Amino acid sequence: MEQLCYIQVLLPLRLEWEPYYLVPEEMTVRVGEHVRVEFACKDYVAVVTAVGVQPRQELVSRVLYIKAREPELPPVFPEEIRFWRTLAEYYLCTAGEVYKAACPVRERSGEPPSIPEAAAGKLELTSAQAAVADTCRSAFQGGKPVLLRAAAGRTEIYLQLALQTLAAGRSVLLLVPEIALTRQLEERIRSVIPQALVYNSAKTAKRRAAVAAAVRGGEPYLVLGTRSAPFLPHRNLGLVVVDEEHDHSFKQDSPAPRYHARESAIMLSLVQGASVLLGSATPSLESLYNAQNKRFVQVYFKESFNSGKAARIALIDTAGEYRKKGMAGSFSLKLLAHMKEALDGGKQVLLLGPRRSSFQGQKLVSEVREIFPAASITFLDEAPKAGEQGDIIIGGAYLTKGFQARDLGLVAAVAADSILARQDFRADERAVQELEQLKGRCPLVVIQTREAAHPVFSRLAAGEDAVGPMLEERRIASLPPYTRLLHLSVKDTDAARVDALSRELAAAIPLPLVGPYTPAVAERQPGKHVRQIRIMLPRDKALKERKTQLKALVQAFEKTHKYLGHITLDVDPA
Repeated sequence: MEQLCYIQVLLPLRLEWEPYYLVPEEMTVRVGEHVRVEFACKDYVAVVTAVGVQPRQELVSRVLYIKAREPELPPVFPEEIRFWRTLAEYYLCTAGEVYKAACPVRERSGEPPSIPEAAAGKLELTSAQAAVADTCRSAFQGGKPVLLRAAAGRTEIYLQLALQTLAAGRSVLLLVPEIALTRQLEERIRSVIPQALVYNSAKTAKRRAAVAAAVRGGEPYLVLGTRSAPFLPHRNLGLVVVDEEHDHSFKQDSPAPRYHARESAIMLSLVQGASVLLGSATPSLESLYNAQNKRFVQVYFKESFNSGKAARIALIDTAGEYRKKGMAGSFSLKLLAHMKEALDGGKQVLLLGPRRSSFQGQKLVSEVREIFPAASITFLDEAPKAGEQGDIIIGGAYLTKGFQARDLGLVAAVAADSILARQDFRADERAVQELEQLKGRCPLVVIQTREAAHPVFSRLAAGEDAVGPMLEERRIASLPPYTRLLHLSVKDTDAARVDALSRELAAAIPLPLVGPYTPAVAERQPGKHVRQIRIMLPRDKALKERKTQLKALVQAFEKTHKYLGHITLDVDPA
């Protein structure tokens, strides 16, 4: 009698269960291997998650045989599957959706990455940097994430800890929020660790496969990557670093899993038994809250780009300047005087224009060229390289991320109001982060605004704490980090239907919520009507249970109304 071997597999689909399949008698499969199967009349490549299992009796007659093994696809490590399931549970999606997100990472085996031959250079740290690196290393012993608050000098601290981790035979993952920042760091890291690997979506599929193959190989490695890098087949990670941990670019908005790389890095470290280091000059309120509640360990490094001296902040009320005829186009006469003084002293000037507006940036270039015809001007529409040249550098908010000029004398936010012009309770937090990033980089920061009395600007100009009051405001309003936030989005091509069903769904949810409402323009989709429901969950021991119940409620609603595919859940939306 034939001995039947049943397996379960993970499909790259939104399935709450893992289907059973039969393995032909002449074939052997193992957990982690890829197999080709038929599901709902379509072929899929799936991952084997269990072997030698027994389906319920009523399912036995419907179980199909697998079609083939896929030996050219490298197997999935048990740690990867555990990570996928942890991520799925937290972000209220399925492990199959996480596997689908990891599919581009699971390319067929590639050639080892070609890295130019180079000798490892010596890492030089100041005594203060060395002391902070030692403090971080000691703090790792407690098993908690370490929050490194530093305006400058973080890279050297990361590299020191990375070298120590590699010397101990373990691997390192260093995450940055944007591809442009990997370009800035790659040269510096490879000057110390020549065989460092770089992984992001700008790399070709062949290159990504080669990096995945190197990671899978088992030798200790350092990977510099963006938010997709945690999905690499990591083995024996000893250190996970998240630089600019506050940056909202770490959040994946769509499709599922809608994860945040900072939280995912912490989950990955728990699976891998690795230490976690979160670095920022301006930590997120979530991380500061966790530090206050002893979930994170705070470590300070107080040196800055400006020899430890905090910048003087000049606040210019453009509304008042207009009334006094003190404006020349986009610039106040006061700002122009500061620019002239810096240029006359042989210093560089950095101008931050309106957010994400290339047209406005070019307009500033034209104005500046007319006022300062002898100055060399550089316009940047992406994050710059280190030591960017030009007497006057003009760009957007990305210039606050890791930017190092040759001799910066003045930074000016020409249209600071645009930093606050967001329909988001986090707008003040992000404004403080962007402006605080500039302090310590030069002797003078100028803020031009029509809202000079706004607490963000007035507190910064007065040298007061801008973060403490924001945390207190969040506490009073029961907003994150004092609660956990979820967004339910209902999308439909029919406006009347989306209105009716989103209201019915909101009425069925026994939790504090806002909505349904029409989200900001940036969150809408062409041809779709969108209604959003904001749900606030208390941060207590019942949080996990409430999230699970909410997911079950949404699934039941979808089934009852035959509305599958119209509702998405976003945990901890940016």
